[in-house]
Amino acid sequence: MNMNRKWIGVTLAGIVLVSGCNQQSAVSATKAKQTERQATDTDYIRQELKRADFIAAQYDYARAIRIVDRLKTTEAKQKRKEYAAKQADLSMIKAGTSVPHLFFHSLIAEPKRAFDGDRKQQGYDDYMVTQGEFERMLTALYQRNYVLVRPTDLAAWKEGRMTEKGLPFPKGKKPLVLSQDDVNYYEYMTGDGFATTLKVKNGRLTNSMTGKPDGAYDLVPIVDAFVNRHPDFSYHGAKGLLGITGYNGVLGYRSSYAQYGSSSKVEQARQQAKATATALKKDGWQFASHTYGHIAIGKVSLATLQADTARYNRDVAPLIGTTRQLIYPFGSDIQNWHGYTGDKYRYLTQQGFHYFYNVDASQHAWKQLGKDYYRQARINVDGIRLRQAIAGKTKVLDPFFDSKTVFDPMRPVVKK
Repeated sequence: MNMNRKWIGVTLAGIVLVSGCNQQSAVSATKAKQTERQATDTDYIRQELKRADFIAAQYDYARAIRIVDRLKTTEAKQKRKEYAAKQADLSMIKAGTSVPHLFFHSLIAEPKRAFDGDRKQQGYDDYMVTQGEFERMLTALYQRNYVLVRPTDLAAWKEGRMTEKGLPFPKGKKPLVLSQDDVNYYEYMTGDGFATTLKVKNGRLTNSMTGKPDGAYDLVPIVDAFVNRHPDFSYHGAKGLLGITGYNGVLGYRSSYAQYGSSSKVEQARQQAKATATALKKDGWQFASHTYGHIAIGKVSLATLQADTARYNRDVAPLIGTTRQLIYPFGSDIQNWHGYTGDKYRYLTQQGFHYFYNVDASQHAWKQLGKDYYRQARINVDGIRLRQAIAGKTKVLDPFFDSKTVFDPMRPVVKK
């Protein structure tokens, strides 16, 4: 009797196994039929051709070819030839080429509110640019044939070593890295003409702003809209690098345990920040640590850096994800232009950081390669630098745009 039961169990298991195989085969057959229908469906083909054209416009011809190869039309075959020809015409930017890196702070969306004569006006005038200035700068950069790239396009951290990469790039175009510091919408900025959060609405990244409908009031949605109109301004979908602190929360959400405690309100803010961060990464943006407390890493003790990193790992990293990139607050690098050594360097690499960004507006572009790091200098684009350029005291911005043309007349008049 026991033998029969055992045999029946094996037989039933066999039947279930066969049934599972049949089910998997049915699913595979259904997917194959769906793919076949899609390949001949007019609306689907039109959408996929449009998507392939957009991707090809961003010089990612291999990906565009993979899309059209799935379509069974004469137009798709012609598109493949077109993309392949353009891919073959790319020229190589040599590994080790220094690429300029421009950075900004939060954009002033309403100059009247920022430049209202209070004690914060000077700081806004010195360190920010207005929305109008930034939009004019983007247009000038595009007209001068710059194309956005990621720092990780230039150097790759792989198997415990940093290696610079060559880029197959369109002829006549110039690579450019873009970043924004303090994408946190700090409490002190409330009511001064800045966006208050980054958020996802109807599948798109947008800003909220006090007293105004949701819209494009800061760098991210403005760049997104510009790239949608001009996909050839972005290399393989690259947008920019966002430096994030934590003490006032992330992306405008008051999400810091250390600052606001643990509550349902904070947990909700953390969920909103995490959802926005996920959308940003999917949209082509990258994140960099800007430390939890916006500390001058080059000046503080190792113990202070360690304590700050612990707060960052608790409050910020779970929301934006891990990152190998670090933007020095105040441009406070841990060393001069000589190669990295020392306790802070070892600690930061142990924490997983291998891309480092300081501030140096003395030259057009600068970078440094170490065996386990890539360091790049960034040019600050702000009121101080614009006024210096207009006065003829610096030429560092000249390759990118005409400072006089982009300058916002709503900025306060500086007494000589």
